[in-house]
Amino acid sequence: MSAAPVAHTLLHTAGQRVAVEGSADAVDTVLAAVGGAESSSDDLPNLVLSIERRKERFDTSGCEPITRGVWATNRREAILESAGGSGFSQLWSIDEDGLRVVNRWTPSVKETAAARLLPARHHALTGQVLVHYPALWLAMQQGFAPLHVSVVEIDGIPVLLAGPGGVGKSSLVSRELAAAGRATCDNLAACDGSIAYGLAEPIRLPAELTDATGRKTFHGRREHSWEKRMRSLRPELIVVLRRGLQPEPRLRPITESHAARAIVTGTYAAGELRRFWSTAAVLAMATGCGPAHPPIEEVAATLTARLPSLELQLGRQPGAGLAELLQPCLDQVRTNGVHR
Repeated sequence: MSAAPVAHTLLHTAGQRVAVEGSADAVDTVLAAVGGAESSSDDLPNLVLSIERRKERFDTSGCEPITRGVWATNRREAILESAGGSGFSQLWSIDEDGLRVVNRWTPSVKETAAARLLPARHHALTGQVLVHYPALWLAMQQGFAPLHVSVVEIDGIPVLLAGPGGVGKSSLVSRELAAAGRATCDNLAACDGSIAYGLAEPIRLPAELTDATGRKTFHGRREHSWEKRMRSLRPELIVVLRRGLQPEPRLRPITESHAARAIVTGTYAAGELRRFWSTAAVLAMATGCGPAHPPIEEVAATLTARLPSLELQLGRQPGAGLAELLQPCLDQVRTNGVHR
């Protein structure tokens, strides 16, 4: 007989209060994929993630087939077989208290081989499918959209950094954290146009900026836990990052439409969210709950209508940090405030 589920410390991610249940080993694996557990909290969870030991797939007899690998029950539940190609089968249940997702490891032969031969991919998929996507989906029902951005407090001003993957957001956030800055995320956030809730995940840094102790991940980076991550920040300035070939960085103001386009395109281009779009769509079909797609363009438009926007074209050399580069703009925001 399997051991009874063990409830672990509540995890806050994407504005949701998440409880993870299962064996100690299973829960530790999930928490490692999202950067570790938090301190104890008395908050009641609105999202419960259960990792079961059972290896068989969920019974779909009597269920309505929605599309390949997805079924609907008559109880506002959805069954996903190998969600996102991860090898995990899931049962999503929605009620007035929130969302519960039961997970079972039921891989095909091919998925078992991929997990063994590509551990970094399997580690990333575990965090995305078991934690990030349920939290983002629940946030979507509350009017939030996932954004591929960093949100970091620089000299007391929360700044939203937008740009495609690999442009250097994590490196800049790391430098600000080392200089006693604060951040809610370096990669993904749930935002409604006013407040941004970071996703709980490790910070991923290039090898030259870190030691060799962190877990290896994609593009030569290593994962490290946050010393302290803010649950949320309210951005007061938008900075769109671009790579440049000139020696020194360049800073210029940009229009609302330019900034919104950068936020939207950077989000859709993010590999971390590639499987989320189809997940949200099939859940809407299967459960009849909420929108089929998050309001990304609406949130980006709201942000850029409220906040001043700049483009920072990075130079070939690291150069000055964000606090020095943005100081005149930060002073102006401090003086003039933002449109709430």
